Amino acid sequence: DQYPADKKKAPQTLHDLVDAGYFRELPLDPMTNSHDTWNPDFGTDVSSPDQTETGINNVHSGSNAMSTEGTLYNTW
Repeated sequence: DQYPADKKKAPQTLHDLVDAGYFRELPLDPMTNSHDTWNPDFGTDVSSPDQTETGINNVHSGSNAMSTEGTLYNTW
């Protein structure tokens, strides 16, 4: 949430957050135990009037495993 407020645009890649110092490294996807399986969601909305570009607004696990509730982890 802080990235768009600071940069006036949403991140275009998850590595933008690392490169800008918001993360030291991408966190592990807890379902796949990997840094590289995250599935970013790209939005069309801006979070403030000053924001000039849309981009990633959420991430989901890249796991295709099913939860005990019968839903895929990658939909959470």
